[in-house]
Amino acid sequence: MTRRTVPLRSWVTPEEKQEVVALAKQAHLTTSELVRRLVTGRQLPANQNHEQVLDLLQVNADLARLGNLVRMAVMEEDFEPPQGVDLEKLFEDLRGTQEILKRKIKAL
Repeated sequence: MTRRTVPLRSWVTPEEKQEVVALAKQAHLTTSELVRRLVTGRQLPANQNHEQVLDLLQVNADLARLGNLVRMAVMEEDFEPPQGVDLEKLFEDLRGTQEILKRKIKAL
């Protein structure tokens, strides 16, 4: 990642500064990132997607925790998988679902 070391100054009114700060907060960006994106013509994130991304990230984290718990249980000496349960398929399904979630998150 490029380290940004050169400041860019612009004189604005207190009201304009408040507007920039509020817009940055609404877009979940720093004021620097907001101004950088606006000046370079890059897209701002869609606000309505922010909550959706957070929800999908939470589900992804839950799936990772579930996989880790199952893995820990399998490592126990006296562990016997329930009859008819294919653990390899279970882990494969968990990883596949996580990949789907990651693609959905990137698409948002």
